[in-house]
Amino acid sequence: MFKFGFAKSATDANEEDNDKKDELEWIPASKLEITSEQIGAKYETDYYTETKMFPDYNLKLIRCDKVVKDLTKYNCQNIIEAETQHSDLIPAKYEGGLKIWECTFDLGQYILEEQIELKDKLVMDLGCGAGLIGLIALLKSSTVHFQDYNAEVLRSVTIPNILLNFNDRANILTKCEFYAGDWASLTTLFDDDENRKYDYIFTSETIYNPDNHKKLYEIFKRRLKINGFGFIAGKTYYFGVGGGMRQFENLVSKDGCFDVKSVWRSQDGVNREILKLTRKPH
Repeated sequence: MFKFGFAKSATDANEEDNDKKDELEWIPASKLEITSEQIGAKYETDYYTETKMFPDYNLKLIRCDKVVKDLTKYNCQNIIEAETQHSDLIPAKYEGGLKIWECTFDLGQYILEEQIELKDKLVMDLGCGAGLIGLIALLKSSTVHFQDYNAEVLRSVTIPNILLNFNDRANILTKCEFYAGDWASLTTLFDDDENRKYDYIFTSETIYNPDNHKKLYEIFKRRLKINGFGFIAGKTYYFGVGGGMRQFENLVSKDGCFDVKSVWRSQDGVNREILKLTRKPH
């Protein structure tokens, strides 16, 4: 559907990007409320697919091609612009949430294979997109907060995916919260609630833009419990975009707050890995 598109030369693109960095207006973070219409929504069978992407988990997932058509019809400008440019990424406008990226499967598989205990834990699925990691956590009896940059993604994909996979819709939504917007303002959104700390923060394919690394890291630093764990899944290097695991790992290591360890790697195709963050004892 979309792809990273870079028509200009690397030099031209870098010069243009540098000029625009200070001009970007990131969407402020906010909490989304669930409406009674959403809770009662009915989905035709051709609007979703059933897939066994993880062993023992037969998941129903909204078809993103249908969502794109709907959002275009309802004049959602961010999605129309991305569709027109055939791009997964328009900084500060659209951040790729309508596509399930491959490292999400890596992270989900890792959680299941390592039998990470999620029962009764508070989990954040950060940059959730379709919400697969959060879905796994809900199925393992967690309370889950889903975050994606675009509210349209949460309303049109994440929330419907949750509703499709649980019969008791009203009850499961009492175990969920949804947040849209930029990470920088997300870290301050909970400043009045010091108890808003997570046992686990999971994120996948969110380190492609090095300009956002510090914002991403601040969420782990400020919102992870003392004995909590952070997991970051991603490609070792994002060609054409500039981000990568070593850059992010170096940022975390230099700050000195966390021990950071690569706990999983794959060299099948594009190199991918999972980093684990654990707070250092004080």
